[in-house]
Amino acid sequence: MKNLYRPCIAIVALIVLICLYTGCEQSAHPKKKFIRTVISTQDAAFLPFILSQDTLGKPVQEQRVKEILAAFEKEGNKEDDPYYHYFRGYQYQLNRKFDSALYFYKQMEPTPTDSQLISLMDYSILNMSINTTNITKAEQATQILEAIKKGERYNSLFLYRLYDLMAMAYYNNRKMEKSATFTRLYFVHSPFNRHPIIRQRYYDIFFMLSSQQNNQASMQQYLDSARQLAIDIKDSMALMRTFDYEAQLYASKRELGKAIACEKIYFNYIKTHDRLQPYVFNNLATSFVRNNQSDSAIYYYKACIDWAAANKKPVNLFSIYEGLVESYRKKGDYKSALQAFQTSFEIYARNNDSIEAGKIEELHTRYQTEKKDQAIAALKTTNALSEKVISQQRWIFIVISTLLIVGAFFIYTIYRQRLLREKNEKLQIDNKRLLLEQKTRQQQLNPHFIYNAVANLQGLISSDRKQEANAYLVSFSRLMRNILELNRQDFILLEEEINSLENYIRLQQMRFTGMFDYAINADGLDKEEILIPPMLIQPFVENAIEHGFKTIDYKGLLQITFREQGKQLVITIDDNGVGDKMQTNQNKEKKSLSQIIVQERLDLLFNKEQKLAYFSCSPKQHENGFTVMVAIPLITA
Repeated sequence: MKNLYRPCIAIVALIVLICLYTGCEQSAHPKKKFIRTVISTQDAAFLPFILSQDTLGKPVQEQRVKEILAAFEKEGNKEDDPYYHYFRGYQYQLNRKFDSALYFYKQMEPTPTDSQLISLMDYSILNMSINTTNITKAEQATQILEAIKKGERYNSLFLYRLYDLMAMAYYNNRKMEKSATFTRLYFVHSPFNRHPIIRQRYYDIFFMLSSQQNNQASMQQYLDSARQLAIDIKDSMALMRTFDYEAQLYASKRELGKAIACEKIYFNYIKTHDRLQPYVFNNLATSFVRNNQSDSAIYYYKACIDWAAANKKPVNLFSIYEGLVESYRKKGDYKSALQAFQTSFEIYARNNDSIEAGKIEELHTRYQTEKKDQAIAALKTTNALSEKVISQQRWIFIVISTLLIVGAFFIYTIYRQRLLREKNEKLQIDNKRLLLEQKTRQQQLNPHFIYNAVANLQGLISSDRKQEANAYLVSFSRLMRNILELNRQDFILLEEEINSLENYIRLQQMRFTGMFDYAINADGLDKEEILIPPMLIQPFVENAIEHGFKTIDYKGLLQITFREQGKQLVITIDDNGVGDKMQTNQNKEKKSLSQIIVQERLDLLFNKEQKLAYFSCSPKQHENGFTVMVAIPLITA
């Protein structure tokens, strides 16, 4: 049934183009000549395919884009054609290389008279910014609304996509009513709103919106619509997907047995047709978790892990191991929960490394592409100058000499500009590499802290202190979530750093009950304006607790002070622990790994040209304990 629609797509899209452009021509004011109302040959060739992309499978789109770009390569002046840059960007988008896609979309630069291409460019750029974030910023939402206003003014063919983008933005920000409003606008204005794929997508979106609002009546309505459509077009995959939706509906009604039964129907169909994916295992296992059937949940989580190993597919199992942690915790098997948690963290670390490596590779690919295009442009310029010199040889010697001098100067200027451009691009890449290196140094502190925390948790479990182990695991999970969020930034507010320190210190007080007290003083400072690198002083606090207080027979005191001194933020960490009395000469000569990492972070952040940041560690002279002083430039938001 689906195949019956595809031969008609180009014809329908062309009819829509003519109708919409005619509407523009009739409704536009005669004086507004800046709105183009004529369909060019190029528009007629490309717009039907662009409009029908939502109805085509990925392989079909990739083949069509490849053919279009191959045709552009045979023609001249492709760099001046906005459609060339659009299809280059869309090719990268299909391959999920979003940074490179965004670069080419920004190169489109349509003329002010071409309203359709302006709307297409606005949508493509904004779509990249929305799809790479989980939360839509106010600035992004404002840009989408501005693009919608322009599209409505020109009666743009791509207005329905901008409505879809606005619906997605509101969905990201959990504003479901507004998301539903713009989803309806998207469906009404879509030129293919009778196509089964578009209708199915409409029902799917509204089921998700209803699920987020826990509107069971609406969920049932769109579930029935999706199921009836699947039956009408004889799409067995779409029909089975409705059982997954039905499971969600039963779960919202707390009819957990029925939810599990529906999930099993969907799972067995996917398994029979060899279309298993981690989310299918996860959905079924989650249903068992809700029904307090931890053993069954663990079975399917492990089945997913075995399936991924057997098929050797590069899939992300982070959510699977998170589910295992929760299932083992409910079962009371904290040792297995810890092992699953360690594995999930290793997956998270590998994912981070993979993302960073992918970004570096994408930067390198884009650099090579730009360099190749520049070389072609320079070659064309050189050829044009050569032809010009040959055609002017009939002139007298003085004119020829003059033109040669001008031509040589022109070539020299172009060559020099190209060298400067390449040098500038190389500096930009080096700068990005340094930023990535800084992030890597920053993230090296995480394993150093985590390994110690996991060792503490292992100790509690080994000593059969289950209740304390459970409380420690919950607190540790919260602290980890907080740290992972802060470490995505190069700088955070001083208030956030203090909150993170207090969470960590309280976690240590749970481990060493009654061993020490602490005080943090930042009086006189605007904690909501001053910025500081995340987890900068955590290693020193950890050393004070682990090595300073561990062997004392009196109550320890840890004091942390933040103060402004000149144009610097000075941080003091003072403790009354053992000091250097218990250390051997060999230990005194060694630098801890944490101090090395902190120094490298300070060098990367502040000491590239001159030494603006430093720290010192010294034992107290007339009493027990150590004093650490850290000084960094005072930075405000």
